[in-house]
Amino acid sequence: MRSIMRLSSLLICLVIIGTLMAACGGASNPAAGTYKGIYTKFVGDDDDAKVTDEVFSLELKGDGTGIHHRDDLDINVTWTLDGEKFTMQETFMGIKLDYTGTLVNGKLDIFNGDPEDIWSCEYVYEKQ
Repeated sequence: MRSIMRLSSLLICLVIIGTLMAACGGASNPAAGTYKGIYTKFVGDDDDAKVTDEVFSLELKGDGTGIHHRDDLDINVTWTLDGEKFTMQETFMGIKLDYTGTLVNGKLDIFNGDPEDIWSCEYVYEKQ
């Protein structure tokens, strides 16, 4: 009887630990972390015309939320990663912005619009 109670207690503990790990995301998300902005530019600009005087960064949390630091603002974001495909949404000055791009080997390259549109901005980050 005593061994059955110990076994039951052990199983309950394992279920609780498993539930807590699932609620916390279990394994950490490989995209989570801090990213330093390397450059940003309009898609239509030459590569030599990269804008580098804007200081910007991105903090991605394992739960799919984060903060985009740019233009002296802290903008809340939501994001997803599917393989190398990265998507992010933010609301900036009342306007919803959607970003798409890739995360490859710690380099995050995203666009706030159609990557073919000359008025879209490209943001490039490196994971710290």
